Amino acid sequence: MNNNNLIYSILQYRHSLTLGEILNVGILVYFPEDKLLEFAHGDGTRVKAIYPKFNNALFNSYFKAIQNNINKAFDLFSRDPYIDSFFDFIHKNILSEDAAGLVFSQPSQIPNVFNNKEIAISEISKLFLPGIDIIKPKIEKRNENYIIREFTQYLLGGSKEKLDRLVKEPIIKTNHFEHKFSYSWNFANTTNYIKPISFDLSSEIDISTKAAQHVGYLTDLQNYGVQLANFDFLIAKPLNKDLNSSYQNALDFIDSVKISKKLIFEDKIQNYTQEIFL
Repeated sequence: MNNNNLIYSILQYRHSLTLGEILNVGILVYFPEDKLLEFAHGDGTRVKAIYPKFNNALFNSYFKAIQNNINKAFDLFSRDPYIDSFFDFIHKNILSEDAAGLVFSQPSQIPNVFNNKEIAISEISKLFLPGIDIIKPKIEKRNENYIIREFTQYLLGGSKEKLDRLVKEPIIKTNHFEHKFSYSWNFANTTNYIKPISFDLSSEIDISTKAAQHVGYLTDLQNYGVQLANFDFLIAKPLNKDLNSSYQNALDFIDSVKISKKLIFEDKIQNYTQEIFL
């Protein structure tokens, strides 16, 4: 699908198939550009007002189960990101069709005209869940820890043996600093040092400051004369599209340091994990 679009499916409560009454109670949104699923929903107040005998505790437990399933399956759909397969993906991995009257609608696709995920979820919720006090998803900070979790999940999906053979938190000591990396691995007499860098920040100055910091570190390593080493940086871009220009400048600045390195962007992390120990 076009990465400039997003896919959504509405979670509906069907109290009685005979009556045919339907209430929208939540919405699942997939952001293909970021390969992320987000789930926003209300509580059972609206449903209970219409159906007094409605089991609100059971209702909330299903919401928790849906979120847990999303957390477990967050990267599965990104391997086959097509709207035709989204419905099957939901029922196989997120919620079965006969779950206590809750069912996800056939998915739809719309252009992603929003600056970030928070605005997208807010506006779509207003449209399809009017009058509901929305419990918005806790948007996970796409920081360095997030990148490493994504990296290790891809790695474990291929083989736990690969993770076991990585050196965790190696350190290179220069005359000025101790440079700590997340992992390292050896291939053909070369040590590859892995370090995440997230540019999903709130302002242009934050991005430029982080870029300058890493340029300084790389320059220190360059001057120290590290031999038989390559530096693999796992990069997360800003979700705020207004910061794209600053982000590109930051990448160019980092890339200007003449040292053996590789910039690995989020959509290439899975491919990178497959290169390890070929």
